[in-house]
Amino acid sequence: MTDPRTLLERHRPRLVYDAQEPYFADSAAVWTDSKTNVLRRADGTVVAKPPKLSLDFLGTYQAEKGDVIGDTTRHYASSAAALHAQPRYANRMYGHARRDRNGDLWLQYWFFYYYNDFQLVASLLSGGKHEGDWELAQFRLDAKERPVVAVYTQHKEAERRPWTKVAKHGERPLVYVARGSHANYFGAGSHWTGHWFDRADGKGPKIDPTLEVVSADAPKWLFWPGHWGDTKAKGPLDSNSPTSPGVRRHWKDPLELIEKATPTKKAPAPPPPKTTVVHTADTHVVTFEAPPEATAIVVATRPRGSDVPATTTAFAIDKATGEVEVPAQSEDDEVWTSVVVPGQAPSQSA
Repeated sequence: MTDPRTLLERHRPRLVYDAQEPYFADSAAVWTDSKTNVLRRADGTVVAKPPKLSLDFLGTYQAEKGDVIGDTTRHYASSAAALHAQPRYANRMYGHARRDRNGDLWLQYWFFYYYNDFQLVASLLSGGKHEGDWELAQFRLDAKERPVVAVYTQHKEAERRPWTKVAKHGERPLVYVARGSHANYFGAGSHWTGHWFDRADGKGPKIDPTLEVVSADAPKWLFWPGHWGDTKAKGPLDSNSPTSPGVRRHWKDPLELIEKATPTKKAPAPPPPKTTVVHTADTHVVTFEAPPEATAIVVATRPRGSDVPATTTAFAIDKATGEVEVPAQSEDDEVWTSVVVPGQAPSQSA
Protein backbone atom coordinates (compact mmCIF):
# COMPACT_ATOMS: atom_id res chain seq x y z
CA MET A 1 0.00 0.00 0.00
CA THR A 2 1.15 3.53 -0.80
CA ASP A 3 2.12 5.55 2.25
CA PRO A 4 -1.06 7.20 3.64
CA ARG A 5 0.70 10.57 3.75
CA THR A 6 1.29 10.38 0.01
CA LEU A 7 -2.34 9.48 -0.67
CA LEU A 8 -3.63 12.26 1.58
CA GLU A 9 -1.40 14.79 -0.13
CA ARG A 10 -2.38 13.55 -3.59
CA HIS A 11 -6.13 14.01 -3.07
CA ARG A 12 -6.28 16.94 -0.65
CA PRO A 13 -9.25 19.20 -1.41
CA ARG A 14 -9.34 22.87 -2.37
CA LEU A 15 -11.79 25.01 -0.37
CA VAL A 16 -13.96 27.42 -2.37
CA TYR A 17 -15.38 30.09 -0.08
CA ASP A 18 -18.45 32.26 -0.37
CA ALA A 19 -17.65 35.90 -1.19
CA GLN A 20 -19.01 37.03 2.19
CA GLU A 21 -17.36 34.36 4.37
CA PRO A 22 -15.74 35.88 7.50
CA TYR A 23 -14.14 32.69 8.95
CA PHE A 24 -11.68 30.38 7.18
CA ALA A 25 -10.52 26.87 8.11
CA ASP A 26 -7.50 27.37 10.38
CA SER A 27 -5.35 25.45 12.82
CA ALA A 28 -7.31 24.08 15.76
CA ALA A 29 -4.77 25.97 17.87
CA VAL A 30 -6.68 29.18 17.19
CA TRP A 31 -9.19 27.97 19.78
CA THR A 32 -6.70 27.06 22.49
CA ASP A 33 -4.26 29.92 21.85
CA SER A 34 -6.77 32.77 21.58
CA LYS A 35 -6.06 35.17 24.45
CA THR A 36 -9.80 35.55 25.08
CA ASN A 37 -10.47 31.81 25.56
CA VAL A 38 -10.59 29.84 28.81
CA LEU A 39 -10.81 26.10 29.58
CA ARG A 40 -13.38 25.38 32.30
CA ARG A 41 -15.00 22.43 34.03
CA ALA A 42 -18.75 21.93 33.75
CA ASP A 43 -19.17 23.72 37.12
CA GLY A 44 -17.28 26.78 35.86
CA THR A 45 -13.96 26.07 37.53
CA VAL A 46 -11.11 27.53 35.47
CA VAL A 47 -8.59 24.85 34.42
CA ALA A 48 -6.28 26.83 32.14
CA LYS A 49 -5.83 29.98 30.10
CA PRO A 50 -3.27 30.75 27.38
CA PRO A 51 -0.31 30.36 27.29
CA LYS A 52 -0.74 27.30 29.52
CA LEU A 53 -3.77 26.31 27.47
CA SER A 54 -2.62 24.76 24.18
CA LEU A 55 -3.31 21.79 21.95
CA ASP A 56 -0.58 19.85 23.74
CA PHE A 57 -2.16 20.69 27.11
CA LEU A 58 -5.48 19.16 25.99
CA GLY A 59 -3.72 15.84 25.58
CA THR A 60 -1.87 15.85 28.90
CA TYR A 61 -4.14 17.15 31.70
CA GLN A 62 -6.82 15.09 33.47
CA ALA A 63 -9.71 15.90 31.16
CA GLU A 64 -13.40 15.42 31.91
CA LYS A 65 -16.29 14.99 29.47
CA GLY A 66 -17.97 18.22 30.59
CA ASP A 67 -14.93 20.42 29.95
CA VAL A 68 -15.37 23.33 27.55
CA ILE A 69 -13.22 26.03 26.01
CA GLY A 70 -15.20 29.26 25.65
CA ASP A 71 -14.51 32.78 24.41
CA THR A 72 -14.92 35.19 27.34
CA THR A 73 -15.43 38.31 25.22
CA ARG A 74 -17.69 36.99 22.40
CA HIS A 75 -15.71 39.20 20.00
CA TYR A 76 -15.41 36.33 17.56
CA ALA A 77 -14.71 38.17 14.32
CA SER A 78 -11.83 40.27 15.67
CA SER A 79 -10.27 37.38 17.60
CA ALA A 80 -10.43 35.06 14.59
CA ALA A 81 -9.07 37.71 12.24
CA ALA A 82 -6.09 38.42 14.50
CA LEU A 83 -5.15 34.74 14.62
CA HIS A 84 -5.76 34.11 10.91
CA ALA A 85 -3.34 36.94 10.14
CA GLN A 86 -0.54 34.84 11.67
CA PRO A 87 0.89 32.33 9.16
CA ARG A 88 1.36 29.61 11.80
CA TYR A 89 -2.43 29.40 12.21
CA ALA A 90 -3.90 30.34 8.82
CA ASN A 91 -5.40 27.87 6.35
CA ARG A 92 -4.94 24.41 7.82
CA MET A 93 -6.62 21.03 7.48
CA TYR A 94 -6.02 17.68 9.17
CA GLY A 95 -5.65 14.54 7.07
CA HIS A 96 -6.44 11.08 8.44
CA ALA A 97 -6.43 7.72 6.63
CA ARG A 98 -8.74 5.04 8.02
CA ARG A 99 -10.21 1.72 6.94
CA ASP A 100 -13.90 1.10 7.46
CA ARG A 101 -15.54 -2.07 8.85
CA ASN A 102 -15.33 -3.65 5.37
CA GLY A 103 -11.62 -2.97 5.02
CA ASP A 104 -11.98 -0.16 2.45
CA LEU A 105 -9.58 2.77 2.80
CA TRP A 106 -10.91 6.30 3.33
CA LEU A 107 -9.10 9.62 3.30
CA GLN A 108 -10.58 12.07 5.79
CA TYR A 109 -9.91 15.83 5.77
CA TRP A 110 -11.01 17.75 8.87
CA PHE A 111 -11.49 21.52 8.95
CA PHE A 112 -11.75 23.72 12.05
CA TYR A 113 -13.45 27.13 12.11
CA TYR A 114 -13.29 29.61 14.99
CA TYR A 115 -17.01 30.39 14.87
CA ASN A 116 -20.15 29.23 13.09
CA ASP A 117 -22.03 32.46 12.41
CA PHE A 118 -24.62 31.28 9.87
CA GLN A 119 -23.67 34.59 8.24
CA LEU A 120 -26.99 35.14 6.50
CA VAL A 121 -28.04 38.19 8.46
CA ALA A 122 -25.23 38.30 11.05
CA SER A 123 -26.55 39.58 14.40
CA LEU A 124 -30.09 39.84 13.04
CA LEU A 125 -30.61 36.06 13.31
CA SER A 126 -30.09 34.34 16.64
CA GLY A 127 -30.25 30.75 15.39
CA GLY A 128 -27.44 28.66 13.96
CA LYS A 129 -24.56 30.35 15.76
CA HIS A 130 -22.07 28.44 17.87
CA GLU A 131 -18.48 28.62 19.03
CA GLY A 132 -16.09 26.30 17.23
CA ASP A 133 -16.91 24.27 14.13
CA TRP A 134 -15.46 20.97 12.87
CA GLU A 135 -16.32 19.93 9.29
CA LEU A 136 -15.22 16.97 7.17
CA ALA A 137 -14.72 15.80 3.59
CA GLN A 138 -13.86 12.14 3.06
CA PHE A 139 -13.09 9.97 0.02
CA ARG A 140 -13.19 6.18 -0.37
CA LEU A 141 -10.43 4.55 -2.43
CA ASP A 142 -10.76 1.37 -4.46
CA ALA A 143 -8.29 -1.55 -4.53
CA LYS A 144 -6.08 0.43 -6.93
CA GLU A 145 -6.07 3.41 -4.54
CA ARG A 146 -8.27 5.53 -6.79
CA PRO A 147 -11.06 7.69 -5.27
CA VAL A 148 -14.52 6.34 -6.05
CA VAL A 149 -16.89 8.05 -3.57
CA ALA A 150 -16.90 11.47 -1.86
CA VAL A 151 -18.87 12.40 1.27
CA TYR A 152 -19.19 15.99 2.56
CA THR A 153 -20.62 16.96 5.94
CA GLN A 154 -23.53 19.42 6.05
CA HIS A 155 -24.55 20.33 9.61
CA LYS A 156 -25.76 17.10 11.25
CA GLU A 157 -26.13 15.40 7.87
CA ALA A 158 -23.91 14.53 4.92
CA GLU A 159 -24.10 14.24 1.13
CA ARG A 160 -22.41 11.61 -1.03
CA ARG A 161 -21.45 11.68 -4.69
CA PRO A 162 -19.47 9.43 -7.07
CA TRP A 163 -15.94 10.70 -7.62
CA THR A 164 -16.70 11.16 -11.32
CA LYS A 165 -19.38 13.70 -10.37
CA VAL A 166 -17.14 15.75 -8.05
CA ALA A 167 -16.01 19.16 -9.35
CA LYS A 168 -12.22 19.39 -9.46
CA HIS A 169 -9.32 21.75 -10.00
CA GLY A 170 -7.09 19.48 -12.02
CA GLU A 171 -7.33 16.29 -9.96
CA ARG A 172 -8.01 18.16 -6.72
CA PRO A 173 -11.63 17.91 -5.44
CA LEU A 174 -13.42 21.21 -4.80
CA VAL A 175 -15.34 21.79 -1.57
CA TYR A 176 -17.80 24.69 -1.72
CA VAL A 177 -18.06 26.16 1.79
CA ALA A 178 -21.43 27.60 2.79
CA ARG A 179 -21.53 31.16 4.06
CA GLY A 180 -21.13 31.28 7.83
CA SER A 181 -22.31 27.71 8.46
CA HIS A 182 -19.29 26.06 6.75
CA ALA A 183 -21.38 23.15 5.50
CA ASN A 184 -19.60 21.49 2.57
CA TYR A 185 -21.26 21.28 -0.86
CA PHE A 186 -20.34 19.83 -4.23
CA GLY A 187 -21.20 23.01 -6.11
CA ALA A 188 -22.25 26.62 -5.82
CA GLY A 189 -25.86 27.48 -5.09
CA SER A 190 -28.54 27.72 -2.43
CA HIS A 191 -29.43 24.65 -0.39
CA TRP A 192 -32.20 23.61 2.00
CA THR A 193 -30.71 22.16 5.21
CA GLY A 194 -33.90 20.77 6.72
CA HIS A 195 -34.30 23.72 9.09
CA TRP A 196 -32.84 26.69 7.23
CA PHE A 197 -31.01 27.67 4.06
CA ASP A 198 -27.35 27.59 3.06
CA ARG A 199 -25.70 29.72 0.43
CA ALA A 200 -22.35 28.78 -1.12
CA ASP A 201 -21.80 31.14 -4.02
CA GLY A 202 -18.21 30.07 -4.80
CA LYS A 203 -17.19 33.68 -5.50
CA GLY A 204 -14.75 34.03 -2.63
CA PRO A 205 -11.09 33.00 -2.32
CA LYS A 206 -10.07 29.52 -3.42
CA ILE A 207 -7.70 28.20 -0.79
CA ASP A 208 -5.36 25.19 -0.69
CA PRO A 209 -4.98 24.69 3.08
CA THR A 210 -1.74 23.31 4.46
CA LEU A 211 -2.19 19.60 5.19
CA GLU A 212 -1.27 18.27 8.63
CA VAL A 213 -1.34 14.46 8.61
CA VAL A 214 -2.48 12.79 11.85
CA SER A 215 -2.43 9.09 12.73
CA ALA A 216 -5.21 6.93 14.13
CA ASP A 217 -4.18 7.55 17.74
CA ALA A 218 -2.24 10.82 17.71
CA PRO A 219 -2.01 13.65 18.48
CA LYS A 220 -3.86 13.20 21.76
CA TRP A 221 -5.72 16.51 21.56
CA LEU A 222 -7.82 15.05 18.73
CA PHE A 223 -9.41 12.77 21.37
CA TRP A 224 -10.01 15.45 23.98
CA PRO A 225 -13.47 14.65 25.46
CA GLY A 226 -14.63 18.24 25.92
CA HIS A 227 -16.37 20.75 23.63
CA TRP A 228 -14.70 23.26 21.32
CA GLY A 229 -16.90 26.09 22.57
CA ASP A 230 -19.49 26.64 25.28
CA THR A 231 -22.56 27.15 23.06
CA LYS A 232 -25.68 25.18 24.04
CA ALA A 233 -28.47 24.60 21.51
CA LYS A 234 -31.74 26.39 22.28
CA GLY A 235 -33.81 25.53 19.22
CA PRO A 236 -33.92 23.58 15.92
CA LEU A 237 -31.59 26.04 14.18
CA ASP A 238 -29.01 25.77 16.95
CA SER A 239 -26.21 23.32 17.63
CA ASN A 240 -23.99 22.64 20.59
CA SER A 241 -20.34 23.49 20.17
CA PRO A 242 -18.66 20.46 18.57
CA THR A 243 -16.76 17.56 20.08
CA SER A 244 -13.31 16.45 18.93
CA PRO A 245 -12.91 14.45 15.70
CA GLY A 246 -11.38 11.44 17.46
CA VAL A 247 -14.39 10.83 19.72
CA ARG A 248 -16.85 10.61 16.82
CA ARG A 249 -18.04 7.30 15.44
CA HIS A 250 -17.09 8.10 11.85
CA TRP A 251 -13.48 8.77 12.88
CA LYS A 252 -13.24 5.06 13.73
CA ASP A 253 -15.52 3.86 10.93
CA PRO A 254 -16.14 6.23 7.97
CA LEU A 255 -19.23 4.21 7.01
CA GLU A 256 -21.01 5.69 10.04
CA LEU A 257 -21.20 8.93 8.09
CA ILE A 258 -21.87 7.63 4.60
CA GLU A 259 -24.90 5.66 5.83
CA LYS A 260 -26.53 8.98 6.74
CA ALA A 261 -25.63 10.70 3.48
CA THR A 262 -28.52 11.94 1.34
CA PRO A 263 -28.89 14.26 -1.68
CA THR A 264 -29.33 17.93 -0.80
CA LYS A 265 -32.25 19.98 -2.04
CA LYS A 266 -31.95 23.24 -3.89
CA ALA A 267 -33.65 26.18 -2.23
CA PRO A 268 -35.40 29.26 -3.65
CA ALA A 269 -33.41 32.47 -3.40
CA PRO A 270 -34.12 36.14 -4.14
CA PRO A 271 -32.12 38.11 -6.71
CA PRO A 272 -29.13 40.03 -5.35
CA PRO A 273 -29.59 43.74 -4.67
CA LYS A 274 -28.75 46.40 -7.22
CA THR A 275 -26.08 48.61 -5.71
CA THR A 276 -23.71 51.46 -6.32
CA VAL A 277 -20.75 52.11 -4.05
CA VAL A 278 -19.02 55.41 -3.37
CA HIS A 279 -15.53 54.90 -1.95
CA THR A 280 -13.98 57.42 0.40
CA ALA A 281 -10.72 57.24 2.29
CA ASP A 282 -12.29 55.56 5.32
CA THR A 283 -15.73 54.29 4.32
CA HIS A 284 -17.85 52.79 1.57
CA VAL A 285 -21.33 54.22 1.10
CA VAL A 286 -23.60 51.60 -0.46
CA THR A 287 -26.81 52.72 -2.15
CA PHE A 288 -29.09 49.74 -2.72
CA GLU A 289 -32.30 48.62 -4.39
CA ALA A 290 -33.51 45.33 -2.89
CA PRO A 291 -36.55 43.10 -3.46
CA PRO A 292 -39.52 44.64 -1.61
CA GLU A 293 -39.83 41.65 0.74
CA ALA A 294 -36.16 41.81 1.85
CA THR A 295 -35.60 42.32 5.58
CA ALA A 296 -31.83 42.73 5.66
CA ILE A 297 -28.87 43.64 3.50
CA VAL A 298 -25.43 42.16 4.18
CA VAL A 299 -22.28 44.02 3.12
CA ALA A 300 -18.85 42.38 3.06
CA THR A 301 -15.50 43.95 2.23
CA ARG A 302 -12.12 42.48 1.34
CA PRO A 303 -8.98 44.16 -0.05
CA ARG A 304 -9.08 43.54 -3.78
CA GLY A 305 -7.15 40.49 -4.91
CA SER A 306 -6.48 39.24 -1.37
CA ASP A 307 -7.24 35.79 -0.01
CA VAL A 308 -8.36 36.90 3.45
CA PRO A 309 -11.75 36.35 5.11
CA ALA A 310 -14.31 39.05 4.50
CA THR A 311 -15.37 41.65 7.06
CA THR A 312 -19.16 41.36 7.12
CA THR A 313 -21.87 43.67 8.46
CA ALA A 314 -25.65 43.18 8.33
CA PHE A 315 -28.30 45.89 8.38
CA ALA A 316 -32.01 45.50 9.01
CA ILE A 317 -34.06 47.26 6.34
CA ASP A 318 -37.75 48.13 6.19
CA LYS A 319 -37.86 49.50 2.65
CA ALA A 320 -36.54 48.39 -0.70
CA THR A 321 -34.19 51.33 -1.29
CA GLY A 322 -31.74 53.05 0.95
CA GLU A 323 -28.15 53.67 1.89
CA VAL A 324 -25.74 52.04 4.35
CA GLU A 325 -22.14 52.77 5.26
CA VAL A 326 -19.30 50.42 6.22
CA PRO A 327 -15.64 51.02 7.12
CA ALA A 328 -13.08 50.63 4.34
CA GLN A 329 -10.30 48.09 4.76
CA SER A 330 -8.07 49.50 2.02
CA GLU A 331 -8.02 52.07 -0.74
CA ASP A 332 -9.16 49.38 -3.19
CA ASP A 333 -11.70 47.05 -1.58
CA GLU A 334 -14.05 44.53 -3.11
CA VAL A 335 -17.53 45.26 -1.75
CA TRP A 336 -20.00 42.36 -1.84
CA THR A 337 -23.70 42.68 -1.02
CA SER A 338 -26.56 40.23 -0.59
CA VAL A 339 -30.09 40.36 0.80
CA VAL A 340 -32.20 38.17 3.02
CA VAL A 341 -35.86 37.37 2.38
CA PRO A 342 -37.82 35.39 5.00
CA GLY A 343 -38.47 31.81 3.92
CA GLN A 344 -35.79 31.79 1.23
CA ALA A 345 -32.08 31.22 0.96
CA PRO A 346 -29.90 34.34 1.08
CA SER A 347 -29.27 35.87 -2.30
CA GLN A 348 -26.09 35.50 -4.24
CA SER A 349 -23.41 38.05 -3.52
CA ALA A 350 -23.04 40.86 -6.07
